[in-house]
Amino acid sequence: MATARDALWQIAAGTAVDAPAVESLSAEAFDPAFREAWSAAQLVRGLDDPGTFLLLARAPGRPLMGFALTRAVVAESELLLCAVAPSSRRQGLAAALVEAAIAEARARGARRMVLEVRESNHPARRLYHRLGFLPVGTRPSYYKSVTGGAAAAITLSRAFD
Repeated sequence: MATARDALWQIAAGTAVDAPAVESLSAEAFDPAFREAWSAAQLVRGLDDPGTFLLLARAPGRPLMGFALTRAVVAESELLLCAVAPSSRRQGLAAALVEAAIAEARARGARRMVLEVRESNHPARRLYHRLGFLPVGTRPSYYKSVTGGAAAAITLSRAFD
């Protein structure tokens, strides 16, 4: 599906069998205060939805490095979840996962991708900006924290050429 950066890792399709590894990586990668990680059961249910696909980033002899969960329906796709293990960050992996998700969504007929990102997640916001995503809306207090706080979700969109 996608090529490896410097042959260190590669991106390939995942299945429901990979849900436990994705759950584990999610727990490590997402801020637990906002409960953004999905359980293996949620992932399996999500993959049952038509048009939903999972991409995994792996390297030989290493645990799962990253993933992107995406849904493509008719002309629109949505990046549902994307995460990279903290030990695998700053290698271009997140960008490669998003670009691979875009390529697969395009192959399925989508003409744009949307996503939501927590307003306070500045590294992710910078990444999406670099990849051509533009803000199209805000959902105030969308992310509720376990401490009672809240953060807005920024809705981003990227049209495909």
